[in-house]
Amino acid sequence: MPVPQRVYFIVGWASCPPLKALLTMLWTYRVFHDRDGYCIRIVYYERSKTLIGYQKEPAMPTGETAQDLLQDIKAFKQAFDLPILTMDELEAELATRPPKPKKDRSQNKTLDRVIAELDAESLTES
Repeated sequence: MPVPQRVYFIVGWASCPPLKALLTMLWTYRVFHDRDGYCIRIVYYERSKTLIGYQKEPAMPTGETAQDLLQDIKAFKQAFDLPILTMDELEAELATRPPKPKKDRSQNKTLDRVIAELDAESLTES
């Protein structure tokens, strides 16, 4: 069975302790069958294995070296050990989820405002 890959994201680095800022998401290559035929796409999961989403465009094996490319091709081959998916079934599963609550962005600042505040701060320090 293919081993899901881990992807780390750093979120809110300025206000969070470094270890709490790492969120882990898993992804794996999966075979899809659609009206145009078969392809491999990347599917994203939470650590609980709950579907987050998927890449709409087919994936292509890549690598910085020939060995990296070979590893990616091996990961593609592992996708054939799992059930074949369709975009329709993933879209249906994602549609059953309640929408995420909107974040309060009332305290957000524009880049221009931050720059102006930094300029004002640097003038008062001089």
